[in-house]
Amino acid sequence: MRRCVTGCFCRPVTFVFILAKKCFRFVVRCPAKCMKSISTLFQILIGRRVAVLYAVTFLIILPILFHDDHHSAFCLHDKTVLKKLMKTANSDRIVQAEKYFSTLNDSGTIKPNVPYGGSSSDNTVTVALTIVTVSRNRHEIDSYKPKYLTQTLWRFHSLLQRWQLHNHRLHVLMSICNVDSIIASYHEALTLSKYIPMFSRFNETHFSLVHSLEKEKQDYQFCLNKSLEVTNADYVFLVEDDAFPTDDVFHVLQQVIAMHTERSFLHGEFYTRPSDIAFVKFFHPERLLGFVSIEPERLPELFSYAAVLSTLLTVVYAITCSGFAAIGNEVTVTACWARLFLFSVIVMLSCGRAGISEWRRLASPLFYSYTKAPSCCTPAMLFPRSAALLTINYLNSSMCKNNFGKDSLLDNMLADLHLTARLVQPNTFTHIGVYSSLRLRMVDPLLV
Repeated sequence: MRRCVTGCFCRPVTFVFILAKKCFRFVVRCPAKCMKSISTLFQILIGRRVAVLYAVTFLIILPILFHDDHHSAFCLHDKTVLKKLMKTANSDRIVQAEKYFSTLNDSGTIKPNVPYGGSSSDNTVTVALTIVTVSRNRHEIDSYKPKYLTQTLWRFHSLLQRWQLHNHRLHVLMSICNVDSIIASYHEALTLSKYIPMFSRFNETHFSLVHSLEKEKQDYQFCLNKSLEVTNADYVFLVEDDAFPTDDVFHVLQQVIAMHTERSFLHGEFYTRPSDIAFVKFFHPERLLGFVSIEPERLPELFSYAAVLSTLLTVVYAITCSGFAAIGNEVTVTACWARLFLFSVIVMLSCGRAGISEWRRLASPLFYSYTKAPSCCTPAMLFPRSAALLTINYLNSSMCKNNFGKDSLLDNMLADLHLTARLVQPNTFTHIGVYSSLRLRMVDPLLV
């Protein structure tokens, strides 16, 4: 027995009965006040649940999932730590790459289905995959040798060996384009030329007097032209040596060529082969891929993701907490969805568009987005043969200089020749080039 709140001694059952009776009388006499009290209590509960939702999401779940993504809001590593992590990962890849090449004979294990520079059947599309390389081992920053070419060729070589066994409509011819000015001392490229064909811009030591950005443009022009001459390919896939490919790069490449460049797939229908595509980018810096952008597809994509997530959360809340059974009106459902929509927008912005878009990679190349390409950056570009010839000629029209590199010149080409460029997302390459051959220093890891 204990003292009841009514001031009498009673059993617990009796107390509950008396309390229920008083509540019933209150509801009958003052229904409006009763509903207002219940609504206030419900809002307090909702508010507490929302606070718990924010706390659990932003303090536990998302930091665990995105702590290694340095383009999200949850990465706590500073630049020094990031450089160390990137160098460690780089060293691990070098070990794997050198181990891989040590198991190959001098001719490698990939024997092309089509002789190098030969022709293929009518229904086969030939792609010249050319790796543009220059030595990164002559820097004076430290004694570290990054060996980007070794890593990239290992990745491409191993992926191509597995992929070409089951894919015959797209034929890939891989080669190295060496644009280093001191060719005899670029031992890394000379060693790898035993496994993959290599052509060089210079036959002996060459001292260039042109601006470094102009030399870079001329190197790019040479590799593009030589790829067309040597292989007679339908497409040239020009990749810089510090662009490290993902596992699905050839699947995405085949999908892009089949659906968008050989013939145009738009609004569920196929159209004739587009003639205005200058190139397709397979990489764009993740720091420039955010939701907040002038690109027309970004904000609609943000709100679409937020709408889907908030709808799922609303359904989960209704099922698990019986939230709408207590009130049962449409206004409450809408208010709950609106709160969760705002929550979902904050989640998307915090995680970053690049991280959220990874679901496309997990699903299928069919779900990769194919949009108009923004300006900047040329680590991995696919050129149709006709557009490659136009590009080679146009690059002669201007000289590159400070603040005007080859990517800016390519932007001018699109405007002058009324061509278009496309971007495939998410990225099928990772930019690993912290040691810059152009700037002769280490690049900010947040910018790669």
